Amino acid sequence: MDCDNPSLEAQRERVGSAIVTAMEDLDRDYLRKLQIEMHACATACCAEADASAEAVERCVDRCQVRLTRARCFVQQGMSDFENRLEKCVQQCRLHGSGDLLERCSSNCVDSHVGLLPEMLRAMRDTLEKGV
Repeated sequence: MDCDNPSLEAQRERVGSAIVTAMEDLDRDYLRKLQIEMHACATACCAEADASAEAVERCVDRCQVRLTRARCFVQQGMSDFENRLEKCVQQCRLHGSGDLLERCSSNCVDSHVGLLPEMLRAMRDTLEKGV
């Protein structure tokens, strides 16, 4: 997007704010719970007095799998969202400039930000089922 245009910059900030809010919600509602589970599991691994260092390391690695998968899933979903938005804006650039570009870009932002709640619902469903 053209950073010199205040309206386009405002659109960028709107998208950024929507994404940050979405990520914070997913973190608070799902990822932190998985992080708590991971730390509790890792603590139990470390508490095994008879385990070798290698066995403890393998145990801790297994504890991290669910959280790592969930984080990757969320990051991929958000990356896909951002890529789709960028493609929409690129199409606007191909077909216009000035006010036309601004209106088209604004429509891209509006439509994509409007899709976030449904995308988040789908991501929550997947996270609840376990990634």
